[in-house]
Amino acid sequence: MEINFNDDKITEESYEKPVKKRKWDRWIYLGILLLIVFSLLKWVISSWIFNYADGFLKQQQFDVKFTSDIRILSYTVKEGSAVKKGDTLFSYEFFDTNLRKNSIQDSLKNLVDNTAFDNSIAAINAQIYKKKSLAADLRKRVAFWQSEKKRKEKLVYINQITPNELANVDRSIDDLTYELASVNADIKALNGEIAKMSQINNQKNNLAREENRTSTIHNYYVSPINGNTDRFRVSDGQVAYKSDIITSIVHKRQFVQAYIDISDLDEFKEGDRVAIKLPYGFNKTLTGKVKKIYSISEIKDNTLINKTLNDNKYGVVIDIVPIDGKSWEEVKISNIPVKVRKLKFT
Repeated sequence: MEINFNDDKITEESYEKPVKKRKWDRWIYLGILLLIVFSLLKWVISSWIFNYADGFLKQQQFDVKFTSDIRILSYTVKEGSAVKKGDTLFSYEFFDTNLRKNSIQDSLKNLVDNTAFDNSIAAINAQIYKKKSLAADLRKRVAFWQSEKKRKEKLVYINQITPNELANVDRSIDDLTYELASVNADIKALNGEIAKMSQINNQKNNLAREENRTSTIHNYYVSPINGNTDRFRVSDGQVAYKSDIITSIVHKRQFVQAYIDISDLDEFKEGDRVAIKLPYGFNKTLTGKVKKIYSISEIKDNTLINKTLNDNKYGVVIDIVPIDGKSWEEVKISNIPVKVRKLKFT
C-alpha cells in the first residue's frame, strides 16, 4: 500500500510477478519457415539444373495367352522357376466348340502359306537364273579382253599401237571383273536367302505337324523364350478365357521406359547418364543411360497423365538401361512408375 501525502486519495496496487516468455516456440516457427524456404528454393533451382521425365521400371516379359478359351489341365513347372526356350509349361484342352473349325482354318492357312513360299522360291530362282546368264556373258567378255590384251601387248612391243590403247584394255578388264564379282555376290546372297526361307518353312511345317499329332492326345504349351515364370493367374482345372493372361515369363534384365516432353527432346541424347528415383518408400536412386530415343511420339500411360492438363499427353519414348551392363536386380518388383532426372550441363 502506498500513501500519497500530496493527495487525499489512497491507491493500492498489487504486485505481479513477471511471466517468463517461452523461447522454444520461436525455434519451431523458424524451423518451419526455413523448411518452406528450402523446399521452394529446391523446387525453383532444380528446374534450372535438371531435366525430368516420367517413366516405368519394367522387365522384359512375355505374357502367355490364347485366342481361344482353354482349360488348364496341369502345370509342369512351379511359380518363379527358371525355364528355357522349348520347356513345357502346362498341358491344356480347348474349351471351345469351334475347335474343328479352327483346325480347318489353320490347315488352309498353312496351305496358303506353303503356296506363297513356293511362289517366292520360284521368283528368287528366276533371278538367280538371270544372274547366272549375266555372269556367263561377263566371263566370256573378260576372256575376250584378256586375249585382246595379249595381242595388243605384241603390237605395242613392235610399236604398232600406243600404250594408251593397251591401258584402255586393262580398264575394260577391271570393270568387267568388278561387275562379275558383284553378280556372283548377288547369286550367293539369293542362294542364302533361299536356304534361310526353306529352313524357316520346314520348321513351321514340322511344328504344325507336331501340333496336329499331339492335339488328338494332349495339348502342351512350351516356353517361347528363356526366363522365369511369374504368378499363375489360372489354377489347375480352371478355364482361361480368350485373351486372359495365364502367366508371364519374365527376363531378369530390367529397363526403364520413359516419356520425354516434346519441348525437352533436345535435352536428351543417346548415351546420356540419368538418375532414376524409385517411389513408394524405396529410398533408392538407380543410375542408367539412355539407350534408345524413338522417332514417333506416343500417348503417355494413363497413370502418368495429369487429368487436368491434356496439353502434354504426348511424349517421346526413350529406353534407359543399366550402365556398364550392371543390373538393377536389387529392385524385386517391376511395372512401377519412376522419375527420371538428368543434369542439363552434361
